[in-house]
Amino acid sequence: MMKLRRLAVMATIVGVTLLLATLAVALLAWKAVAAREGEWSLPLRFTIAGHVVEQEASVAVLLRLASHPLAARVVDGRTLATSHGRWTLHAPAQGSLQADCAPCSVTWAALGPAPLKLERAQLTLFADGADRYHGTLALGPAPRALTLHWRGAFDKAGHFTLDARLPTSPLSHAVHVLGADLPERDRVEVKGTLALTLAARLPGGAWQLRPVLEGFEVHGLGTERLLDMQRPAACRIDARPDVPTLGGWLPRAVIAAEDQRFFEHPGYDLAALTDALAANQRADAPLVGASTLTQQLAKLTVTGGERSATRKLRELLYAVEMERTLGKARILQLYLALAPWGDGVCGAERAVRVHLGQRDTSAVGPVASAWLASLLSAPDAHLHADMRQGRIDEARVRRVLEAIRPMRAERREKALDTLPFWSPPVLAPARQAVPPDGTVAGSPSP
Repeated sequence: MMKLRRLAVMATIVGVTLLLATLAVALLAWKAVAAREGEWSLPLRFTIAGHVVEQEASVAVLLRLASHPLAARVVDGRTLATSHGRWTLHAPAQGSLQADCAPCSVTWAALGPAPLKLERAQLTLFADGADRYHGTLALGPAPRALTLHWRGAFDKAGHFTLDARLPTSPLSHAVHVLGADLPERDRVEVKGTLALTLAARLPGGAWQLRPVLEGFEVHGLGTERLLDMQRPAACRIDARPDVPTLGGWLPRAVIAAEDQRFFEHPGYDLAALTDALAANQRADAPLVGASTLTQQLAKLTVTGGERSATRKLRELLYAVEMERTLGKARILQLYLALAPWGDGVCGAERAVRVHLGQRDTSAVGPVASAWLASLLSAPDAHLHADMRQGRIDEARVRRVLEAIRPMRAERREKALDTLPFWSPPVLAPARQAVPPDGTVAGSPSP
């Protein structure tokens, strides 16, 4: 009996010792992967002795461990659950790592809260020594996958410098890969090629994306039907459903406010798009827009305003086809007929009637046109802000006035001199001063 008790005590001591040793090893490993302040890290969660432990783990250390030859047996076949999907890990060769995910999703603040869905993604990594790596990232299933080739290295602070490139690839493949939720995916025909380079510094560093599009054409979306489009009743001032052709200063002011390269781009402004993506890369960054008038028309007529990657892709495809089927004049005509101007007012004719108290849109002067155009970026917000203050936001309107083309220098100078004294009838006039040219404040005609 005593012998059994001794054996039980010894077994307990050995068990406790092994548990303590396991905990000590786990603690040492846990500390080894802990990220230093400022370095690239990922949140990791482990359960040790029934306790859930979380911490930020160093990506540099994790990659060293995962790509080490001794780690192959541990890593191979494991799965890793992430916010982007479940990844299956493989160690196909010494110093290499492969991760497969199907399906996957990517959430990017610049494209809205809805995730971008991918049918498949595969990441390969090869260690080049001294915290240097290279590999590929394949998005989508073969044979239409987009494959980026990347190379990167960690510095002493734990920051990762990344360079990646996508060789020239069919644009149809990009639409198929990125448009998993695209309603028109099976009927849209996309021509042209895409190539890009990416330079980034992680975490949180600036990055540069340089896409190159060539021969971009879209067919099969049926945008030619907009040639005969009739205005909805809410955007008219009378019973006529036809879309009027507007002249005067208002069309020029709208282009100055919303799309200064309208007559130069093919429906999208690639430089503005890449700048906006860079500016919007942080979740807490103020959103920067880059939609052309053609893209905004696509939003008004087809896609709606939901913030998602799929909607932005649809908007781009429809805009490119509209440029071919409608032409610039019809696109501008339709946009002016349908654009929202705050408080449920849509269409330029109705905006001129409601906000300026005028009937003839072609008679609206440059100051009034600039004010109306300045509302378009956020119609309700800008209009209500002006109404609360009882005066226009001069800085906002001035930016539009200075961008209107063509305009003679003396006419622009006169308009800018008039601006501080002008107020539209929809606002409570803030002052009744008389400007240098003798025009009474509150007049809608300047």
